[in-house]
Amino acid sequence: MLLAIDTATIRASIALHDGQTLRSECTWEAADRHTQTLATRITDMLTASEMTAAELTAIGVCIGPGSYTGARIGLAFAKGLAASCQLPLVGVQTLDILAAALPPDDRPLYAVFAAGRRRAGFARYRCTDGTWHAETEVVIATWPELLAQITEPSLLVGEIEAADVSAHPHIALPASAYHLRRAGFLADLAWARLRAGQTDDPATLQPLYAR
Repeated sequence: MLLAIDTATIRASIALHDGQTLRSECTWEAADRHTQTLATRITDMLTASEMTAAELTAIGVCIGPGSYTGARIGLAFAKGLAASCQLPLVGVQTLDILAAALPPDDRPLYAVFAAGRRRAGFARYRCTDGTWHAETEVVIATWPELLAQITEPSLLVGEIEAADVSAHPHIALPASAYHLRRAGFLADLAWARLRAGQTDDPATLQPLYAR
C-alpha cells in the first residue's frame, strides 16, 4: 500500500493506493496548519481503512515547488516515515500532479500554483500519447506576465483565485474539480515510477523551489 502526501500549498492532500485501486483520499484547506493537521489526517485515514503504518509498502510525496514551509513539512514527514520503516520513497513535482488529472487535449496546458503577492508559479505542458509532459521549467511570474504569454488556445488549471482570466481570448478553464490538486493522482504517478525502478533516497531528497 502506497501512502501519498502533498502539502506543497495551502491545500493539502493524502491518499492510500494499493497499486490498482485508490483506496482512500482526503484533501483539505490546510492554510498554515500543515504541521497540526497532517499526522492526524494520516492516522484517521489509516484507521478508517483498518490499516497501520506497518502495512505501508511505499511513500509518494510532493516535493514542490509551492509554499516554502508547506513543501518542507510534507517532505520531512515522508522522509522520516520512509527511513524509519525502510520504505521506497518517490518524489513528484507539484505541477505534474495537476497535469496528470487532465484528460488528453491537443491544446497546451498551463498548470499554476499561487506563489504569493499575486504571483503564480507555472509550467507549460503538452499531451503526447495520452500523457502530459512539461515543456518548460517552473517559472514565477505576475499574473499579467503569465497571461501575456498565452497567445494560442490553451487550458489553464490550478490555483487561479488571484486572477480574473474570464476575459482572456485564448484561455479555457477545465471544470472546477480539476483545479484541486489531489493525492490520488500523485499516487498514480508514484506507482508508475516505482514500477520503473525510479525511487529517491530519503537522505538526499530535497524540496524543489522555483524562482
